[in-house]
Amino acid sequence: MRDLLISLYERFHDPQSPIYEDRIYVPLGISLILATLAIAIVFYFFLNGFRARFNKWSHWLFCLILNCIIGFLAPILIVASLGGDQASAFSSDTLVLCLINSSYSFLFFIVVSMVLKWGSPHASRTPI
Repeated sequence: MRDLLISLYERFHDPQSPIYEDRIYVPLGISLILATLAIAIVFYFFLNGFRARFNKWSHWLFCLILNCIIGFLAPILIVASLGGDQASAFSSDTLVLCLINSSYSFLFFIVVSMVLKWGSPHASRTPI
């Protein structure tokens, strides 16, 4: 799993520091997977499972955007937690990684939505 996460991030991100591969990519990938699964499960099985009023595309879009925002902020928080200066959390490498992670969050949410939609009783009007 470690090698898979590293290869996914290194495909689009060429960092100047080797610390990305050692201490950032794996926690970032795990946080992406956990956050996306949590948001999708809450949407499909709690919000959409109990009440049919949350089965509109706008509610699904809100969850997708929330997932992308979390995916954008996660690299900043992980880099800042490493104890570096505040400038390293907002360096160009980190901001590029934020865009990459947000894109992966978007794609992974769509894939998870395709899987979980079939188990939700009121998901007939959600886009995916």
